[in-house]
Amino acid sequence: MVSYVLNVDKAGDLKFGSKKCRLHKKDEVVKVAKEYGIRTPGKKTVKDLCVRLKKKIQQAARVSRKEVAKLYPNAAKKRTEKKVVANFMKGMVTTNANIAKLRQLNVKTPPKPSKKAKPLTKKEAIKRIRAMKGLNKEGKYKLVIRVEEGVMSPRRVVKVARELSRLNAPGYRVMM
Repeated sequence: MVSYVLNVDKAGDLKFGSKKCRLHKKDEVVKVAKEYGIRTPGKKTVKDLCVRLKKKIQQAARVSRKEVAKLYPNAAKKRTEKKVVANFMKGMVTTNANIAKLRQLNVKTPPKPSKKAKPLTKKEAIKRIRAMKGLNKEGKYKLVIRVEEGVMSPRRVVKVARELSRLNAPGYRVMM
């Protein structure tokens, strides 16, 4: 009878020998399952047997930690105390980000105003409209007239021109 060392790898797959459980032949997996006390392993698939073996291994690992804690209560107590102290210290340490937030809360400085867009001149607006590729000559001409006559603000006319050039893609027909 060959006994295998079972372990679960980082990906969560059960391995025995040098291969994953699911890659072994059924008769090998059945032998291992019998050794680990799984009932009627011959009637189950390799996948089912691997899942049951994995559960057995994980339960054994949990039980063994508890048994070690029972055998060595002082060591287990020290370990939990160290964890508590480490967590407490993590909470006490302030990072640079936290310090910056605390300073902002303590010092009541007025918020800085956001930068406003510079006003667009008529000349600049006309230059931008004429450079747009998506507009035909008629559309550009009508938009330039709107800027020159002052019907709309230059910034708004450029915004409309951008939207029209975007909509003048194939399939769209925009009338002004």
